Amino acid sequence: MARNRVIYQSEALFVTHQYTGNQTIDLVTNGCGGVGGAAPDFAGTHAHIPAEAMHQIHRVQSANYNFAINRTDINQFGQLARIDTAVIDAPTVGLDFTYLVTNGVNEDALGISVDSNNDITPTSSAISGILSNISGRNYHILTVKEGSDANNSSLQASSDSTVISIGNGFITNYSVNASVGAVPTASVSVEGLNINAQSGAALMTTPAIDPDAGTQGTATFGLPAPVTGSVGEVIRPGDIQVLFAGASDEGLQGTGLLTQLVDDGGRTAAHINSFSIDLPLGRSVLQRLGNSFGFAREIDFPVQVSVSVSATVADLKAGNLFEELYENTKHDIVLKMHKNIVGGSAAGVNDAAQLAYVIKNATLDSESFSSSIGDNKSVDLSFTATIGGPQDTTNGLFISGTQCGINAIRGSE
Repeated sequence: MARNRVIYQSEALFVTHQYTGNQTIDLVTNGCGGVGGAAPDFAGTHAHIPAEAMHQIHRVQSANYNFAINRTDINQFGQLARIDTAVIDAPTVGLDFTYLVTNGVNEDALGISVDSNNDITPTSSAISGILSNISGRNYHILTVKEGSDANNSSLQASSDSTVISIGNGFITNYSVNASVGAVPTASVSVEGLNINAQSGAALMTTPAIDPDAGTQGTATFGLPAPVTGSVGEVIRPGDIQVLFAGASDEGLQGTGLLTQLVDDGGRTAAHINSFSIDLPLGRSVLQRLGNSFGFAREIDFPVQVSVSVSATVADLKAGNLFEELYENTKHDIVLKMHKNIVGGSAAGVNDAAQLAYVIKNATLDSESFSSSIGDNKSVDLSFTATIGGPQDTTNGLFISGTQCGINAIRGSE
C-alpha cells in the first residue's frame, strides 16, 4: 500500500565502517554490543571493528539530504538555444543530520576518535580517525511502512520499506551546541559522491563509487533491525560543566580578558548560558584527466576548531588588552556532560563524565558585551584552537566518553 506521508516514527539512520566491500554485520545494537549480539572483541583499549560493520546512529532529531548536478551548456554560433549540456564536474550529494548528545557511540560510528573514560588526559586528536579514512563511508536512511516504528522491528528487509543510500560520504562539519533550556545536540554535515533509492531487501547494492575507476560498486549491504539503543542517560543542562583549566587540572581561571567566568570557589563555570563547538572540515577534490569523480577528497589544512561562549556578566576582573597582545595566553577548555548531577552539586574537573570535550591551547579572539534596559548584561566570547596531528595531545579538539571503548577507526584502517 502506498504511503500518504513519512514521519520521524518510520525512519532510522545507519553508517558503514568503510565504503567498500559487503556490509552485512550488525555490530552495535545497544551502544555496547558486539558482532551478532556477542560481546565485542576488544584489542587493548579499543575494539577491533570488522570492515563489514554497520552502525545505527541513535537519538536522531533530523536528517536532510540533497544533490546538485553541475551542468555546462554547449552553445555554438548560428543557434540561439544550447545544443547540449555536459556534466563536467562530479555531482555533489549532501547529508545533514542532528542527534542528541549521548555517550560518544555516535561519534565512534562516524569515525570521530573518542577516548574511553579519559576525559582530561587525551591520547589522540578527535580527527585522527577521519584522517585515516581516505575514501569515506556510506550512509543509509531506512523508511519502513507508514504507521510502524522503525526501531525494535524487523521491517528493514520488507518490500514495503525503502532505503536512501549515500555513497563515499565525508564529514565536512561537526558541531555541538549546549544551552540553558535545551538538551545538547550534535550536528553533522556530509558530502558524498552518489545517492540511490532501493526497496527494502535482505541484500541491496552499495551506493559507493570506485573513485579511481569512476564506476559503480558491485558489493552488497544489508541493514540490521533498528533498535532504541542503550547509549547513556539523557543529558540535561544542569548536568553540564564548562571548565577553564589553568596550569594544572584543578587550577581554574576566568578566560575572558575582562570577564570572570568562574565563581569564587572555582567549582564550576558561573553564569554561562550557552556553549558551542564548531569543527569545519572543508575538503578539496583532487582531479586528473581520465577521472570523472576526482581521485581524492582531501581536508583543507590548517583546520581550526572554534568555541563560542555566552554568559551573564557578574564580576569583572582587571585586564589590559595591550598586555594580552604580548602574553598571548592559551587556555584549555573542558565541556563535561555528567550523568545526572544531583542537587546541583558540581563535580571536580577530574571527575569522570558520560561525555567530555577538551579544547587544548585555545586563544581568546573576541569578547563582546551587551547591556540594555530590561535585560541582564551579557558577554559573548570566541576562542579558536588549531587542530594538530593524530598523535598531538597538546593542540586541538579531544573527545572522551563511556561508549565501552568501541572505536571504529584507530588501528584498524
